[in-house]
Amino acid sequence: MDTTFRERIGCANSPSMTKQASLRAAFSLLEMLVVLSVIALLLALMLPALTKARRAGRNLKCVANLRQVGERFIVFADDWAYASRGDRNGRSNFYIEDFQESIYLVDEFWQNPSAIRETMDASTQPLMCPEGPIELKRRANRPCSDGAVYPKENVSVGFNRRLHRPEATAAQTLLTSRILNYPNVPLALDVDGLGISPTDGNAYYVAPPQATADGYDNGAYWIPAMRHEGKLNVAFVGGHVAASRMPLDQPGWQWSFYPDS
Repeated sequence: MDTTFRERIGCANSPSMTKQASLRAAFSLLEMLVVLSVIALLLALMLPALTKARRAGRNLKCVANLRQVGERFIVFADDWAYASRGDRNGRSNFYIEDFQESIYLVDEFWQNPSAIRETMDASTQPLMCPEGPIELKRRANRPCSDGAVYPKENVSVGFNRRLHRPEATAAQTLLTSRILNYPNVPLALDVDGLGISPTDGNAYYVAPPQATADGYDNGAYWIPAMRHEGKLNVAFVGGHVAASRMPLDQPGWQWSFYPDS
């Protein structure tokens, strides 16, 4: 029996059995490498689709934000629908800056008396494009025209400057509810704060050059951000939102409009 037992032990440790065990181990490792390669290939194929889906989601969020801005403007511009347009004007008129500040919650719309500065929440602030800079701050006791919202290079949504000033150096324009009679006038759009001219412009108000020499024809105030697959998202006075790769060539988009205040 002892001999038989030793023979069995010897048989278990024979070179042929050891070789077979090695082959099995090697085959298992090869299988694992194949599986890992397949997973890596699938991830490589899926990543562009996932990236595209995320960008599409951020674009939908941007459109929803701009639509909210447009709809809120309709209420703000209505003489009887909005409770308060701020402390500078009465029920019959307002500045576009008043509306801007009502969304940024700065100046007379400041809601946190215990704070001097705040970081805005990008998930709830409609004037922050999801594809733009993720940090934007506000200061208390200042209007937008005095740097209430900063840093200016992080501003990602700007307002139509021709609704703000009739010319580059003129005083602010007083708007009335009559502006709602022109629904196809651009109100707000994606802008690129990094494209600001240090001497001539800012990202809070933008205006494209048009045929008329009105102070905006040098292009210093035109910094659109074509960040949504090469398209510009624009909210209009009528509350709707549209996108275009060639926004200045779209029929019916009234870029050169001036309010008849």
